[in-house]
Amino acid sequence: MNFLACVPLIAADIPAVLSLDERCLGGLWTNSGYQRELESDCSDLLVLVGAATPELLYQRQQIVPFTPAQNNSTHLAAKDITDSTSADITLLGMGCLWAILEEAHITTLAVEPSWQGRKLGILLLCHLLQSGYRRGLTRATLEVRASNQKALGLYQTFGFKEAGIRKRYYSDGENACILWCSGLQGQAMQTQIDQQKARAIAHLHNQYQQVFIHTGDHRAE
Repeated sequence: MNFLACVPLIAADIPAVLSLDERCLGGLWTNSGYQRELESDCSDLLVLVGAATPELLYQRQQIVPFTPAQNNSTHLAAKDITDSTSADITLLGMGCLWAILEEAHITTLAVEPSWQGRKLGILLLCHLLQSGYRRGLTRATLEVRASNQKALGLYQTFGFKEAGIRKRYYSDGENACILWCSGLQGQAMQTQIDQQKARAIAHLHNQYQQVFIHTGDHRAE
């Protein structure tokens, strides 16, 4: 696939999201759970999807062009990312945010295993934090497995700090680290998000070269 988009979940995505949830999160939510998230005004559920052509992404839903920080172009054209023999849209990742009072609670963040390590998780996290910013939220929080050092490192890059432990939080008995960050409305955080997003785009440009990234408008805008 040669084109990527980070856009709000639609009902047609749910079967693929359930499959990704099972493989990456151990079946955290059910079909009805995702339906509730889709209908909730307090939830932003974003998906990262890929397709062989931008037309397929435009046909999927109205997509607003993503404008990255400074001079990083969204048009990163050169060679194909991969041998695309299918015109289907493919789910590559998903993330969810709950708006609770002034807090952005990031409840899920998952990337297709075969696409991990390509900065797609950073892109999803940037879009989730920007959704919180557009909602006027001032803090962000999440739980992550205590053993997941890669995820802990990612969140710490954005200024998240450990605030406690939820013992035996996961179904297999593992503890969760509770992470928090403040200043979501501050210029320093927005600069950090812009910089991280720009680095992720540069990584995609260097490694895959033909990428077109969009984002959907927040429903409240």
